[in-house]
Amino acid sequence: MPRQLNIRSDEAFETARRLARLQGKPVTDVVVSALRAYDAALSADAELTAEQMVEFEALRQISRAAAKFAKSSATSDHSDMYDASGLPR
Repeated sequence: MPRQLNIRSDEAFETARRLARLQGKPVTDVVVSALRAYDAALSADAELTAEQMVEFEALRQISRAAAKFAKSSATSDHSDMYDASGLPR
């Protein structure tokens, strides 16, 4: 017996139903096709070339080294640089 997946989202339901109607296919086929396409896109994006991996690892090492010098009081709040309208002072 096939396993069941329940998604409680009106938007997902309406989108799947509309796409199924446009393609003349069952909703299940449309959802499976969309999930396969999404999986393939994520897998393709996740693969790095050897050169990209070397650069990535170098950046990770730099980030780890720089983190040792971070001040605990440092924040990304730069509101003192802008006036009440959001314009630079």
